[in-house]
Amino acid sequence: MRARVAWWIYAIAAAALGLVVVGNWVWAVTVRAPVLYGEGSVAHAAILARDSLEYTAAAHYGDVVPIFTAANYPPLYFHLAGLGDPFEVGRIISILATLFVAGAIAFRARPAGPLVAGAIALAWLGSIPVMQWGLAVKPDPLALALTVGATLVLARARPLPAVAGVLIGLAVMAKPTALLPGIALFAYVAGRDPVGAARGVGGGLVAVTIAALLVHFPSGSYYLHVIDWNSLPWRADLAAPLFLIALLVLAVPTTTVVIARAGGGAVSAYLVGAIGVLLLGGREGATVNYFLDLSAALALAAATVAPRLALGAPYPLTSLAQLALGVILLNPFPTTPSLLAPTGKWADPLYVGYVRDYVPGTVLAEDSGLLVANGREPIVDDLFLWSRNHATGKSFLEGPRLLAAVRAGLFDAVVSEVDLARIDTGPGYARQRWHPDLVAAVLERYELPPRRVFGLCPAYIWCRQLYVYVRR
Repeated sequence: MRARVAWWIYAIAAAALGLVVVGNWVWAVTVRAPVLYGEGSVAHAAILARDSLEYTAAAHYGDVVPIFTAANYPPLYFHLAGLGDPFEVGRIISILATLFVAGAIAFRARPAGPLVAGAIALAWLGSIPVMQWGLAVKPDPLALALTVGATLVLARARPLPAVAGVLIGLAVMAKPTALLPGIALFAYVAGRDPVGAARGVGGGLVAVTIAALLVHFPSGSYYLHVIDWNSLPWRADLAAPLFLIALLVLAVPTTTVVIARAGGGAVSAYLVGAIGVLLLGGREGATVNYFLDLSAALALAAATVAPRLALGAPYPLTSLAQLALGVILLNPFPTTPSLLAPTGKWADPLYVGYVRDYVPGTVLAEDSGLLVANGREPIVDDLFLWSRNHATGKSFLEGPRLLAAVRAGLFDAVVSEVDLARIDTGPGYARQRWHPDLVAAVLERYELPPRRVFGLCPAYIWCRQLYVYVRR
């Protein structure tokens, strides 16, 4: 009886948190605005993809010539999100993909009964990487859903490697890191059924080829955007805090899987691949999305031993404590304080209206989504990626072109989320987005007038503000 009471408490708390999460996701769809940094460049690429221009850096917008268009993902998600307003359609795609994964976790845990299966799935929805990224206008949730689907069809009593291959191929066409779980899954299949593994690889190649023919076949510009500009350095000092956060918010399922020796088969193979994705998290710009796969793989592994977990109270009680800790430390909601969520905290959609009404003309914005959401073309749609490529010292035309444009006063305003004059004391992610050369160019040609800081933060531990610089 004690175990059942614990599971009921856990299920009710997880359901309540799940309702809060999904409610905030629905709200984010209705505001049609960016909430996470980087969504602007993806939405911009989705709009360009309607005319197959996502990798055409020389595309013109009327009389405006772009300087840097990131489009640093494969084309599948761009073309799907571009079927409508990317901040609406793209977000709905991500939410549906995330809900599919939650359903897959519940399906995997169904032998333990609806109470336990539902609690485990709802708790996954309330885990930090999912809470922050499950709605993102990014390809991560779509790639995650396709990879989980591939895992499930390989975990069947009668596996379907060709179907799994198709799903992994599509996942890679959404986000290249899906290749790591794909390799792990087909290495597992090859050890049991080499012919089946060959069918799976064949299915993946067919899916990639057909998808490429339908959306955008790889070319020199594709290589530039998706591979060359994405080849950012891996650093141990960036990997360490990400690994620590992953351990912090996934400690209970990780411990459970190790002690119970949970998973097995395709699920364990997926877990190996997911660890590989996490190890890539030392690259510049990586955040909690690098352990989305790990969270799903651990939840699937826990679900395989759900009947055993249902017999005791430790799992639901410790998981409940971990959920509470995650909400306190890292919840992304702009109306709820959190202690450690500077990059994961959602932006206030009021910023979109402020930029629309009070920042006219040609704008260089740290978050290009503020422009895209208003139907304005960004000259640079990803300052982070521009800054990191400039920092590598590689020769790319877009580097000096942006610096020259700023020094010439091409922009009517520069919109930052940090005081550029004090960026050295700002958070690390801000310094990654604003290369010192760009900061110097902005401060040389632009100034921050009085009362040009938008956003008050009396109720938050972390929040965002906008600093609007105008020509001197």
